Amino acid sequence: MATKARVLKGRKAIDAYRSAHTQLHSKAWRKGVPEEHTPLLKVMLKAFSKQSFNSLQEFFDASEELNVKELGDAEKGWQ
Repeated sequence: MATKARVLKGRKAIDAYRSAHTQLHSKAWRKGVPEEHTPLLKVMLKAFSKQSFNSLQEFFDASEELNVKELGDAEKGWQ
């Protein structure tokens, strides 16, 4: 299981990606926009790699596991 610190650092990487992505799309669309996504994604993936996540899915699974651990199991009826 991933540690809480690793998951939280991964969540910060997601937040940074979302912020950069929003800024990218805050300007009028231009032909280079699709290519400008690639560096944003690479930065996020590098941050995941530093936390020993080998894929986005591995991070999302660890994040979901932390959610369940902290908030409870939805199947047990937490509200």
